This record gives sequence, structure tokens and C-alpha cells, in this order.
Amino acid sequence: MKSVGIKTLKNNLSRYLDLVREGEIVLVTDRDEVIAELRMPSYPLASRASPWTAFLESQARSGALRLATRKRSRLEPPKRALTGCDVQDVLRETREDRR
Repeated sequence: MKSVGIKTLKNNLSRYLDLVREGEIVLVTDRDEVIAELRMPSYPLASRASPWTAFLESQARSGALRLATRKRSRLEPPKRALTGCDVQDVLRETREDRR
């Protein structure tokens, strides 16, 4: 749980919203008095109405799992279709690409 003053929150809003997206709870203070709490919504949003997404988000909020942060795979798709080819040829081509 993080605590932040209004002025600091205003100047670094994106940073604190990123923390909230990661599951952190941010307490907003005014003269050392907590006046608000920023956290993920406790119910699924209408735009994300998929039952599976709603289940995953509820599990993440309860701490049972952590949602992935990387959106795309770092693996590259094959350069050509791999149907009907010899595995040894594919390995040889891959090794030649590394040289």
C-alpha cells in the first residue's frame, strides 16, 4: 500500500495509475489525512464483459493469481509454413541464420 499527497499524485498520475494496474492500493492524502483510495474496480467493467476475463480479474484482485504484463510474445513466427518438410532442413536453416 502506497501513500501519496495530492500535489505529487497530480504531477505523477500516470505512474500511480500504473501501480494501481499492477494491483497496488494507493492512498491519497491531504495534509497527512487519508481522503481517498485508488484501487482496481471491485466488479468487472461492462466493456470487458467476457466471463473468463471477469474471473481472471476477480482472482487477481483477491491475490490468487497475477495477470501477465507482457502483451506480445517475444517468439518470432516461422518464416515459412512447416508442413511437409524435414526437421533437419529447418534446423540447418535456423543455424545458418545465426552465422
